[in-house]
Amino acid sequence: VGLSLAIDLAQRGQKVVLLDDADRIGEGSRAICFSKRALEVWDRLGVGERMVEKGVVWQVGKIFRRDEMVYRFDLLPETGHKMPAFINLQQYYAEAFLVERVQQLPGIDLRWRNKVTALEQRNDHALLTIQTPDGAYRLAADYVIACDGARSALRDMVGAEFAGEVFEDQFLIADVKMTAEFPTERWFWFDPPFHPGGSALLHRQADDIWRIDLQLGPDTDPVEERKPERVIPRLQAMLGADKRFELDWVSAYTFQCRRL
Repeated sequence: VGLSLAIDLAQRGQKVVLLDDADRIGEGSRAICFSKRALEVWDRLGVGERMVEKGVVWQVGKIFRRDEMVYRFDLLPETGHKMPAFINLQQYYAEAFLVERVQQLPGIDLRWRNKVTALEQRNDHALLTIQTPDGAYRLAADYVIACDGARSALRDMVGAEFAGEVFEDQFLIADVKMTAEFPTERWFWFDPPFHPGGSALLHRQADDIWRIDLQLGPDTDPVEERKPERVIPRLQAMLGADKRFELDWVSAYTFQCRRL
């Protein structure tokens, strides 16, 4: 979000300082599903075609209860649109394309390993304190925009409430590298035979990577569930014991529904 907004502002003639407390783009696929509207925005920012070219295009989803398909949807039944309904693309590719676009624009000063530690709101500007490996410095800005995610430090600094609901169940994400004959569709199961009592999701990504998402109980230990000896048997139950695959990335998460 921060990279996209910086590009948008720079294309409108605004000078932007973009701060990131990391020293590189993110790891793991994380967000993978990018909608037609997001792609239209990115197209205006100069990266949309790269996203589509690298991503896996899809528009059909199927929902199953156990072995039975109970619903099918098509997100773009008409032809003639420039952008597809959705693409699946690992977030590290999306971030990399955006960083490359940022580096093409002279109006953006991208600073890695710059962590905002304090914010003072003045009458006509804001004053930031920023920590770097070489020490701290202060920066005055006309506007400060918080694009620092679900655990936003900037949001805490201005006392903005992030109210909502955290759902009990935990979910396991496994990115699996394999050659598979599944169609390029979004498949979702309720109570599948290979994972009774939970839900499951299957998505194809670029580079023959498949996203598998499994619902776990509220009392499961996310650290234990991420271990290969726990993940691999779950995947074998889903894909078949004879299916050859490699784990590319594993994570666990909970659903949150919140707003400022």
